[in-house]
Amino acid sequence: MLEQPLPKEFDGFPNIYTNRTKVQNFCYEYAKSIGVEFTFNARVNEYFEEGDKAGIILNGEKLTADFVISADGVHSKGRAYVTGVADKAQKSGFAVYRCWFPISKIADHPLTKYIAESKKDMFAIWIAEDTHAILTTNVNLQTCTVFATHKDYSDIAESWHLKGDVKEMERAVEGWDPKLIQLVKSIPEDGLIDHKLLWRDPVKKWVSDKGRVCVVGDAAHPHLPTSGTGGASAIEDGATIAALLENTEDVPLALRSYIALRYERTALTQRMGWETRHRWHQTDWEGVANNPAFLKLPQPVWLNGHDAEQYAYDNFDAVTANVLKQAPFTSTNVPEGHVHEDWTIATMMSAEGEKAEAGFYVVNND
Repeated sequence: MLEQPLPKEFDGFPNIYTNRTKVQNFCYEYAKSIGVEFTFNARVNEYFEEGDKAGIILNGEKLTADFVISADGVHSKGRAYVTGVADKAQKSGFAVYRCWFPISKIADHPLTKYIAESKKDMFAIWIAEDTHAILTTNVNLQTCTVFATHKDYSDIAESWHLKGDVKEMERAVEGWDPKLIQLVKSIPEDGLIDHKLLWRDPVKKWVSDKGRVCVVGDAAHPHLPTSGTGGASAIEDGATIAALLENTEDVPLALRSYIALRYERTALTQRMGWETRHRWHQTDWEGVANNPAFLKLPQPVWLNGHDAEQYAYDNFDAVTANVLKQAPFTSTNVPEGHVHEDWTIATMMSAEGEKAEAGFYVVNND
């Protein structure tokens, strides 16, 4: 129905589609090589700030530093400390079956053999009401992923990270393309998870009142997978903070400037994830017949070609003047002409199950 070539580069930088675990391991090994210390299987029990220091209570031990970055995900305790509100992540109404396995698993069946033998990476999406499925392959790594986002009727108190059942995943795509059904049947039973998709309202407070504890990534701005940029947003947060601290020793100023640089962008990319899913799940097929691009996965330059580190360097004077003196500051890491509007999960969920009215989508995916 729609063929969308994926960009090979943005502004001269290669666009690489790889395995998230590989990327995490590369980052981990590099961090170790420059002396970063890690403590695993540990639980942070408390955050605190004292004068020009901040810290955590880790397994009963008090650790102190110049500041604390809380990157503890959608169930963040750091967010509760920063905002002063112990709110909980909210259900998005959906969960996603996720798996990753060797591409050899699909090499012997006639319906999927061509995928395993392809010399090019493949990316395919199937959509229907309230459900979509995604295939990706990586020729160099000889790996395959198959996802299926589906309605979630379970209680939020249940585990948000459950072992998946291949038979249940088959039922989620029953009657669909035989190639997709065979892909699902090829999934190793022990390699499937059913992951609840949780999110939170955008909040403007990412830094504590004393300015030495901040939240980043999903702790600050959890994204739905259909944003395609949740992990990248966390990396952009880190690059932004590092660049700001290269320009000032005033930690509270740097962290408050980080919010000013990042908030409007992440509020938009969070919403973009919901909008993309809604386009796929509540598709106006008559409209698609006239304009197949309606279904495109957003891949604009403003999103994937952004250099968060350079943006922080370039805007340091302007953003710190905004923080210190309330001087005007206009975000330019969003689409040209974009005007920020606050939104809530309730606003988005009110449109679930219905086709969007004209003008409701704010991200242009053409």
